[in-house]
Amino acid sequence: MSAALPLAGKRGLVTGIANADSIAWGCAKAFRAMGAELAVTYLNDKARPHVEPLARQMDASLLMPLDLLREGELEAVFERIAAEWGGLDFVLHSIAFAPRDDLHGRVTDCSRAGFLTAMDVSCWSFIRMAKLAEPLMPGGGALFCMSKIK
Repeated sequence: MSAALPLAGKRGLVTGIANADSIAWGCAKAFRAMGAELAVTYLNDKARPHVEPLARQMDASLLMPLDLLREGELEAVFERIAAEWGGLDFVLHSIAFAPRDDLHGRVTDCSRAGFLTAMDVSCWSFIRMAKLAEPLMPGGGALFCMSKIK
């Protein structure tokens, strides 16, 4: 008799997969290998052709758009999870963004607007996800926030 997979019966949301080189993709593969059922997001129609085959490869149950700069998209993701799954066990936030004009030069040279946009998408969105995930995790759950430093 084989041992049960550690995440068998668990459901998780994975955000931030852009392509097969994404940290989020590596995490998603590991979650799936441990038995988790996954919901996956993609940024927009331009990103979907890169993410959709990866989602199919790991039999993701849900594939949804998520552009954190678009009003209501984050809420729509959690509404669909609630409607289709009724609950959630974990969330992986692996999203970072800064306006292109603010990516050149030193961080101290970025614009105030660029900095605030970067913080909204890269940081504040994790708090928003936690708030939306909480009602779907009545028995508790796990929230992961990834960061990459070059």
